[in-house]
Amino acid sequence: MTNSQKDKYLTYGEMNLINNLRELWLELAMWRRAYLISYAANFGDLDLVGQRLYDSSKNLGDILKVFFGVYASGRIQTLLNEQIAISLEILNAESQKDPPTVDEATARLYQNADQLAAYLAQINPYWSEEEWKRLLYEYYENLILQMVLVFAGRYDEAIKLFEGLEDQTLNIADYMAKGIIYYFTK
Repeated sequence: MTNSQKDKYLTYGEMNLINNLRELWLELAMWRRAYLISYAANFGDLDLVGQRLYDSSKNLGDILKVFFGVYASGRIQTLLNEQIAISLEILNAESQKDPPTVDEATARLYQNADQLAAYLAQINPYWSEEEWKRLLYEYYENLILQMVLVFAGRYDEAIKLFEGLEDQTLNIADYMAKGIIYYFTK
């Protein structure tokens, strides 16, 4: 096999990284959805589901620590935790029909996306700040729309939107994995 042929194949480690990142980003989306449904249905398990949501960001940080070190992974995890907290503020404000708070928190959510995108692009030249913004903005937009749909009782649309969110998380995970693979192999 020539070197050009080897470049066309993923190693076991690269495939494992892709699968792990896909699993972790899907986990974040799933626990967000679980929190939204628990909140809307008042199941009484918000603390447990919320803790699991924050654990998901820690798990993602743990993977990134291997590649970018403690400081960088901690910064990314902090930004993800802030993003989770802001999205929960939006959820609460949306349920309370408080548009000014929804608007203010939404602005902070996008500021967080800008910070995360800039930081990721700073630590890895194979990640584009603009591409990260595009991916995160699209994800956050649908995350907020999902909240609106659930509180409006439009469950069929919310479920369909979540299916799209799953695809978005896979795109995010794949972009992250591709950047890491390039960073360490090119």
